[in-house]
Amino acid sequence: MKASHVVLHSILFCCVVSLHAADKAKPFRLPAIPDRMPPVIWGSEFVVPDGPGLSFGGEELKADDGQHHTHFKTAADGEWLSLVEKLRSNHPLQKLHDRVWVQRNVTKSALAKVRFMYFEGSLPDPKVFDADVAAPLRQTMESVTKILDEFKQLPAEVSAPYIKLQLSLAISRLNIALSSLHGALTQLANGVSVEGIKGLHEAQVSLEQAAELLDSEPGARALSPLVYDAKSKLFVLFGGDHLDYLTNDTWVFDPAQNVWQQRHPKNAPVPRANHQLTAADGLIKLTGGYTYSNNTDYMGGPYININDGTWIYDPAADTWTSEEGAQSAADSSRTYRAGAFRPDFFLQGDKPDAISFAKTLRDLPANTWVLAKPPYLPQMQRDWGTAVIDPDHDVLLRWSGGHCAHGGSDVVMYHFSTNRWELPFPVELPLGQCYTNTSYPSGFNFNLRPWITGHTYKSYAYETVSKRMVFVGEQNDFFRYDPTVGDWEGRSHKPNGMTYGGCFYDLLCKQTPQGIACWTKEGRLFFYDGKEDGAGQWLEKKVIGEKIQGSNVDSAGIDYDSKRERLLLFPGSYGKPASGQIASVDVKTLKAELLNPAGMAGVAKMPGFLRETCYVTSQDFVLAGVTLPPDGDGPRWTPAYDCAANKWIGCKIDGPNPAGKEGRNVSLGLVYDLKRDLIWAVDTRGSIFVLRLVSQTLSKKDL
Repeated sequence: MKASHVVLHSILFCCVVSLHAADKAKPFRLPAIPDRMPPVIWGSEFVVPDGPGLSFGGEELKADDGQHHTHFKTAADGEWLSLVEKLRSNHPLQKLHDRVWVQRNVTKSALAKVRFMYFEGSLPDPKVFDADVAAPLRQTMESVTKILDEFKQLPAEVSAPYIKLQLSLAISRLNIALSSLHGALTQLANGVSVEGIKGLHEAQVSLEQAAELLDSEPGARALSPLVYDAKSKLFVLFGGDHLDYLTNDTWVFDPAQNVWQQRHPKNAPVPRANHQLTAADGLIKLTGGYTYSNNTDYMGGPYININDGTWIYDPAADTWTSEEGAQSAADSSRTYRAGAFRPDFFLQGDKPDAISFAKTLRDLPANTWVLAKPPYLPQMQRDWGTAVIDPDHDVLLRWSGGHCAHGGSDVVMYHFSTNRWELPFPVELPLGQCYTNTSYPSGFNFNLRPWITGHTYKSYAYETVSKRMVFVGEQNDFFRYDPTVGDWEGRSHKPNGMTYGGCFYDLLCKQTPQGIACWTKEGRLFFYDGKEDGAGQWLEKKVIGEKIQGSNVDSAGIDYDSKRERLLLFPGSYGKPASGQIASVDVKTLKAELLNPAGMAGVAKMPGFLRETCYVTSQDFVLAGVTLPPDGDGPRWTPAYDCAANKWIGCKIDGPNPAGKEGRNVSLGLVYDLKRDLIWAVDTRGSIFVLRLVSQTLSKKDL
């Protein structure tokens, strides 16, 4: 029986391999999905002519876990039915999988806290360390040991050969995890160290692999083609892209029994995705596929073709054979991106030193931008965004990119105390959408994280009650990031008024003591009511007084004047010079007023717009992240709004200004650090600028 070819939802990725076959060493980009995305992207299905069909893999945009699970139909013209609940309820090891995954999450959280402590560069409080790290890890070790003991008393249904094999392999992984946890705790007893951090990561991965062995279906993946073997009457699946790592596991699905089984060949092709599978005479032929290029060039190709010839899989013998003698890899291996795409990259070099950098900051020259020069910078370029300060964890949070820059889900954190960047988890990238304009996927990915949007200009802010960063740029939902565990933790629906198309352009957010304020393109104001348990909701507040203009794509800004407890809104029009007008909204009375500050004509000479600003408490003015054109051979003055005098002024600030030579940096993040009375800025490549303003010697002029 001749089987149909693989259909990859929405995108014919198979064409990429042939397009790049002539230049096998050149990194390439996958084609993008159109803006109007289908419900499932990057998945695979195979329908046997006049026979059954199987669909699996890919990201399901509206699913609570981001995954497209097993779907099956008994006939080519039949109805697709989801099998995931049936598979789970019939699988004798599924509950064990769920218990192991809980311990994986505990380990992952402890790893994040230890890594954060390391980058803070000071000894953690012993009681805090024991409560947040050591005690949970000891409990995890006890729980894993209990699970291993229970394996000896499992009921009769686990005596089937396949179940026994999966169980024995899971036991091996759990023992590796226990060993890694014990070694890490031993290391950490002598202080937070790189060795302890790496040991916890090894434990986390081993727990993930153990859980996968206990699951009723293959783990989440993208661009993993399916094929049907008419001789064995089995569907075959190999490898795929988890988006943060590639895998090379082999699975078969029996349509007669509606059950998946993982195979365990002695060796397998190296991890890959977007390969091609064909079946004939009881054998499966594999060709092509990609691996990660680790390319950090602007709009460079994230993938590179694997050109290792033809591989043959024999389902009856459970063996993979290379016709060209190509290099193989152990079954169920993982390939992660390398270099700045891995958290370990930022662990290099000397241990972070809070004492030394504190002295550097004390000795900063007045009224001069200084490059802090962190030793290791995040990659790729993170354009089109902002940065926010997290005063509770004393870090700068940077989630920027999209458009034609970095498209991942990772929030990099800059530690003010040690001048070090931290990457919280391995970078994952959306397939094909990386470097597109605005067509980034919505919803959760496989790790329950949102993809970045086309821009992140002011579309996120930090909230001090819930101690979370909140992102509002996706159309229907908002997402929360918890710096304590270094990861995204949930999503909720936004209210009407915040759910329009393209809202990532002009939903502008700002941290205030009353919660995050969000200004919309219709001139409406919403406030985020954060809760101590991490949750929160958006509530609209009706503005009274003068009518305020709506926000606008790229060109508007928002800030908070803490002395007068008011929002400052900087309206603008796309592609036009800033007017210099400011609208204020008292956050208690919600009364709006147009301020009509003096010097508006001078501000209109800016080469950019008033998107990036920061209110400087010690100076009682709002500093802009742009510079004005020079008068002849004179300096470029930085505009600032003098709140007390209600006028625009120019400030003469020396040094390598982060606004750039032309005075306009579309990728700038600008924040005020109240703790140190310093202004910090970050550019697209993670370069850090720091400024100490001294009123007595700061040169100013009216605009």
